[in-house]
Amino acid sequence: MFGRVFLKLLRKEVAKHIPFPKSDYDCIDAEIVFTTSMVELLCNHIRENISSLFICYGCLEGYENQLGHECMTYSNEQRISNYGYLAALNMDWDKLVADFVNRNIQMVNYISEIFLNKLNMNVLIENAKQMYIATDSLLLL
Repeated sequence: MFGRVFLKLLRKEVAKHIPFPKSDYDCIDAEIVFTTSMVELLCNHIRENISSLFICYGCLEGYENQLGHECMTYSNEQRISNYGYLAALNMDWDKLVADFVNRNIQMVNYISEIFLNKLNMNVLIENAKQMYIATDSLLLL
């Protein structure tokens, strides 16, 4: 479902910037840049949505002990497992697509139908989740 919704929105957004259809480009470098850019954007959107959905009961109850606060003790992996799907469903897909196109506006001509047909949104979301987990500050300690 994510892939189809995203592709439909992406085609619509790209059409705003390309007034007439272009021929398909076979540009592997552009596909790598687009994929990397999308994973980074997805990671940022997941981070924002998890932050907005995450409820720390320690903060709500006013616990003085930091170990009672999920905001202090939950790793990014725990946050993803508890809030990941909710964060993905809560995403503003129009904003995500607009951010993606604006970030790659100089290469928008290379977004071809072949590239869009090969795009697997589920893999991109899983890669974004792994990137989010890898940026965990608790792991760096």
